[in-house]
Amino acid sequence: MPTHNAVHRYDLLSVLLHWTIALFTVALFASGLWMVDLGYYDDWYYLAPWWHKGIGVITAGLILLRWLWMIRRATPAPVSTLPSWQHFLAGLVHMLLNLAVIVLFISGYLIVTAKGDGLSVFDWFTIPALTQDQAGWSELVSSLHLWAGWFIIGLASLHALAALKHHFIDEDATLKRMLFIQSGDDL
Repeated sequence: MPTHNAVHRYDLLSVLLHWTIALFTVALFASGLWMVDLGYYDDWYYLAPWWHKGIGVITAGLILLRWLWMIRRATPAPVSTLPSWQHFLAGLVHMLLNLAVIVLFISGYLIVTAKGDGLSVFDWFTIPALTQDQAGWSELVSSLHLWAGWFIIGLASLHALAALKHHFIDEDATLKRMLFIQSGDDL
């Protein structure tokens, strides 16, 4: 149940989580594409996956926090000029992003733990493997991980383009609500 009445913009925690997750997601996507081409003798061969896995788990934790916070916080009222079909489409894109994130993190976990080893997070703690020696499915799960990443980046790009369209063409408050910018006439 929301903690307060409907508001016109997102609260500071929602904004910080949104942009931190967005930044980490782009960084994880770029590093994932880059590190698969590293050679065994490359200095980053072991270090890049170490960072990728650690930041990936932190991002998963931030997403879980965001989902929990979404249940607790008040949802901003829709922008009054937003047609109902755009509101529906925005909700659909968010739902698909959430589903793709679940697929991405489960597949990433399965890639790392396919040989029965746990997932070490920055040498702070290890998430144990749930299976033993499932290396045979590694190629399939790796493809699923890659395509889930591309799907997320594609949807997030459409999401960003829609926000920019609302800001520059429609000149409404859609983007400003997530930037924590407000003026008297943009709501």
